[in-house]
Amino acid sequence: MDYSRCVALYNYLIQYAWLAEDRPLATLNGNSTNFFTVHGAEAEALRPRLDPSVVAFLDNAIIPPWEGFSETPLSIFASGLNGPQSLFAEVEADLEDQPVDSMLRLCYVALSTDDSNGGVIYHQRHHRVAIFMHTDDWGFGFPVKDHPDVWNPFETVLSHWIDLIRIGKVVAAPHEEPALFEFEKIGPWEWRPYSEAQVTTCVHAWDRLCQAIETRISQLPNPPSLISPDSGTDADNPEPLVASSVLDAASVLDPCFTRSFLSRARRPSFQYIAPGLLLPPADLSGFVASQTFTALPLSQYTVPPVCLFPADTGDQRPIELTRFTSPWVLMEDFYSSSTDTHTPSRISVGLYTTAVDRKWDDMVEDGFQLFLPFTVNAGYGRKVGARKSDGELVDRDRFSELFQHGFKPFGGNYYRPQRLERLLDCWRKLVEDGVWSVGPDGVEGTIDTFKDAETESRWRDYYIPPTW
Repeated sequence: MDYSRCVALYNYLIQYAWLAEDRPLATLNGNSTNFFTVHGAEAEALRPRLDPSVVAFLDNAIIPPWEGFSETPLSIFASGLNGPQSLFAEVEADLEDQPVDSMLRLCYVALSTDDSNGGVIYHQRHHRVAIFMHTDDWGFGFPVKDHPDVWNPFETVLSHWIDLIRIGKVVAAPHEEPALFEFEKIGPWEWRPYSEAQVTTCVHAWDRLCQAIETRISQLPNPPSLISPDSGTDADNPEPLVASSVLDAASVLDPCFTRSFLSRARRPSFQYIAPGLLLPPADLSGFVASQTFTALPLSQYTVPPVCLFPADTGDQRPIELTRFTSPWVLMEDFYSSSTDTHTPSRISVGLYTTAVDRKWDDMVEDGFQLFLPFTVNAGYGRKVGARKSDGELVDRDRFSELFQHGFKPFGGNYYRPQRLERLLDCWRKLVEDGVWSVGPDGVEGTIDTFKDAETESRWRDYYIPPTW
């Protein structure tokens, strides 16, 4: 463990949470202690069982005063440091065949976990951390050597948590102040559906992808004009991907991430943004017709999926949404469970934003699902195939798991989808590396090109490295 770096990041989070509660920093600095001071002889007895770097961390990590104050959780994902009786994950180490005293439960997890058997787990032999939100998650991390994407330096995890604050995905305010959309706060910490900074970075990722495609088009023997006839020549005021009036007609929520992205991202002159996937229709009737969910009856905090990039009209292979195939199975508004429902039982192939209930924990409006007219990794006993960010194979019976997270090593529940910004950056790399060819109309190929993700020679090109 780089204990000095971990101490600095850990103490920053504690100080941030303390100040967010409108408490003076002098009170924290003047009354704080450390693990060994707070717990005395019981903690001192553990020193021989701890790696020297862990001892140095515990000697310098702030434990805030609690008399007269509410608890100060470390982050949206974790409570404060555990005491001596909870520090060693002895039962789990035995179950996973790990050496004695090798695994520390530095903190219990937060964010409405179902039980107390998860935790921020530090492995003293590997000097890496993994975050298991539930008992069922432990299998994603062992054997350790087989899951390098799950285990990270502790300072990497802490840095990710600070980045969530920096971009406004996680905000902090006095715990008694209500959160938006009735979200259950973790101390002062609140998880937001999206932030303005995320809209901005996603629009920038879109622009980088468009530029990569436009560069390839300009290198063709007889390149077409890259100026859209509808957008004019004003580079400072380009035509948006979808006009606000069109979004209004399609009942796209205002405000929401999807509306902000579609109305700020520029509309390029080419047609295909990925193999077999078109830009969203710019005309009112075309865009409205491509939306399956936005006009459905919705509960107060529900954000419906929006089709961003529909499949080429030549592909007429609809996808049936059931309890087994829908990625939104926890939200009954968006899959057909009976004949007495407004929800269509089939949808068209394409890239959709995810369905969101804003009052739930760990939701992301900038998430997506790519619905393909086929399942990847078909067949049993595969060793090679499309993989999720956690390194595991995409489930063979799913239409919409390509490019998704899987287990989240920096905290969070399994069902949270991947972010659109990460997908656009992945697609840009596929263009820049020449994996996807580009013609006058944009990216070439059909939707079946995505089957390359399950091949031994190409699966890495379709893999998105893990992040939050």
